[in-house]
Amino acid sequence: MNRSFDIALAQMAPANGDIGANLAKMEAIINECKRKFPNVHLLLFPELCTTGYVLSETLKEAAQTWDGPTFQHMSQLAQTFQLYIAYGYAEKDRAEHIYNSLMLIHPSGQCIGNYRKIHLTPFEKNWFSSGAEPVLVDTELGRIGLMICWDLAFPELARYLAVHGAELLLVPCAWESPFHAPFQKFAMARAIDNTVYVAACNQIGWSSSFHFFGLSSIYGPDGRKIAAANMNGREELVHAMIDQNQRQELKKNFYTMMNERRIDLYRQWIWRE
Repeated sequence: MNRSFDIALAQMAPANGDIGANLAKMEAIINECKRKFPNVHLLLFPELCTTGYVLSETLKEAAQTWDGPTFQHMSQLAQTFQLYIAYGYAEKDRAEHIYNSLMLIHPSGQCIGNYRKIHLTPFEKNWFSSGAEPVLVDTELGRIGLMICWDLAFPELARYLAVHGAELLLVPCAWESPFHAPFQKFAMARAIDNTVYVAACNQIGWSSSFHFFGLSSIYGPDGRKIAAANMNGREELVHAMIDQNQRQELKKNFYTMMNERRIDLYRQWIWRE
């Protein structure tokens, strides 16, 4: 297992409803990433980056099964570049339900994680079915937990993933203006709450009335922002090293919360639903 490795976030503006154009752009970004940062092991794209953030009838036409043409294309790229690739897409199951999903592909080209967004926004509930299962993935890079956008606002999911061994949380986003402050605070909180790395990759540009502001960021286990994009509307790559040895040192010095939780008491308390 690699105790330290490089990751990158691909902050981008997808073309709404044009999967072909988005896949071409993603391939170009992968080429650029490997040219600029040849040691990157994992590249994360934003939420719904293959279709754009379209909440309309277009979704029914654009949604694909997890192993559909989009997966086949991205699987080939993962093999060609020997790269873990994570991307958001509109997933259609065999019963024609549509999910806001996150795919994680191994450098071998295999699907090793497919997460369906659990916490949908009020807008999304009209178009997507809600996921129900947390997803953890064991990799050569360590154990990775999968989340999507608004999931960041709910401490329970990140805590579940962390107590089950997640060391890094991947969070593709389509987070809109004017809520840039809570976006950063939620991501920072989930990192420091659980002493894990959090990689939050946001869209930029417009979709209908939604304006996506970027600020894609990587947070350390102490909540510190270690790499970030800007709000100037530019597509860009955000790059950082994930150092699990440093994370273990932090967990021994001050950031000892995960080992000091009073589970014996929590179980006795009455939790309101």
